Amino acid sequence: MNRKPFFYDITLRDANQALAKPWNKEEKEVVFKQLLKLGVQAVEVGFPIASEMDFESCQNLARIAPENVVISALARSKNVDIQRAWDAIKDAPKPRIHVFLAMSPLSMENVLQLEPAVVRQQAIEAVAFAKSLVGEKGDIEFSPEHFGDCVENFDFVLESLKQIVKAGATTINLPNTVERYRPLIYVDMVRKVAEALPKDITISVHCHNDLGMATAATVESYFAGAAQMECALNGLGERSGNTNMYEVAVALHNSGVEMDLHLEEIYETALLTSKWAQVPIYAKAPLVGIDVIAHRSGIHQDGAAKTKNMKKGAYRPIDYSLIGRNENDLLAFTSQSGKTAVYEILSHNGYPVELDEAAELQPVLKEISEKEGELPHSRILEVFKQKCCNLNGRLVFRTIDVEGNSFVFRFQKDGAQMEESISAEGPIEAALILFREIGLPVELNSYNQSVVSEADKLWAGRALSEITLSANGKTVVGRGISSDTLRANMKAIFGGVNKLYR
Repeated sequence: MNRKPFFYDITLRDANQALAKPWNKEEKEVVFKQLLKLGVQAVEVGFPIASEMDFESCQNLARIAPENVVISALARSKNVDIQRAWDAIKDAPKPRIHVFLAMSPLSMENVLQLEPAVVRQQAIEAVAFAKSLVGEKGDIEFSPEHFGDCVENFDFVLESLKQIVKAGATTINLPNTVERYRPLIYVDMVRKVAEALPKDITISVHCHNDLGMATAATVESYFAGAAQMECALNGLGERSGNTNMYEVAVALHNSGVEMDLHLEEIYETALLTSKWAQVPIYAKAPLVGIDVIAHRSGIHQDGAAKTKNMKKGAYRPIDYSLIGRNENDLLAFTSQSGKTAVYEILSHNGYPVELDEAAELQPVLKEISEKEGELPHSRILEVFKQKCCNLNGRLVFRTIDVEGNSFVFRFQKDGAQMEESISAEGPIEAALILFREIGLPVELNSYNQSVVSEADKLWAGRALSEITLSANGKTVVGRGISSDTLRANMKAIFGGVNKLYR
């Protein structure tokens, strides 16, 4: 496509009127400034005839609007509405009056209770009056409300739109005011209008989400000829809401469409909008929900882990840094999770375990999760330390006393209390000699001591010893954590022997 989508935000009008507590003048200004930060090209600031507060809010935003942003106000096809809208936004650098009138058979007959010819003439006269007010300074948008219901009288609507364009409208917005059918029925209607009207007329779409397909209808309408995308922050709006701006923008981006929207501002905008509107973002909300980066099943976790450093992940639509969200794949542990989750969670929290160690711990955690549900990282670390950094087994370490090159070990072996004195150059060498003398010989492969990661809030700053031992063709890693480095070493080496001689 050789054109960029034009994002026309309707949060301050369509979404705001659906809030339990609509925003006042000051609150609207806060939202407006965030919209500018996001980079929208047009803002429908309100419905000035609705109340004095809304009129003043529209007037205020028109006066502080930047030169490059269209400021629009909504009006019914009545001169009093149109005049009120113009009075509210005439100080904007780029003002627009948005006139609407229902043209579906259902609405004309049962709501307006007018004949189609009367409706057409009323729309033409309203647009002409609006054009007489804005002159060359602004422009006119017209919406045949309930356009999505105009399958039966499409030819009437199309002919009406041609005459409305002649009266002065330069943007024709096609609302799917109530979503009732499959998106392609609506999209096909949009395509026919785009093909029938002059090429200098901007085709716009405005979709509601009654069946959950507003984003699909909007995105596909762009490829059918629509240039203006009417969307709302967080998908706010009447009933199930309006088209969600973030979803449309990212879907178009993923399809190779260039745009002027600042995608990196999306996540912050979503969080702020939720706070201001007092409408929580549900956990599974696409792109911005708290749960959309989480993977709980073993198969998904494996794929996510293997592609975690790639722009295109196995189980995510984007690299979430695109929208300013500095996290991608979050592996959570439930009874459905596999060894990969254990491995990734422990590694993330500063414990670089081996995959086979994670595999040993997974069934233990699975059994716990079947009773407790999803396990927080702190619970997984707790179990890990109990099972992998513990002293339980054939040997139980108690204490070690050091006098020069003499090391006195106090411990239990198979339940019996024991004390052994060993001469050696250091405590690890002494321990290896001890194990040989008590019939549990092992070979030292590697030794490493570090500080527990700050990610582990409980144990951060303590010594973490990791000692790799082998015996009888098997290799294990013993671990020990303590504020005392010597004790951490002894926990690690005794724990490793317990693994080798279970």
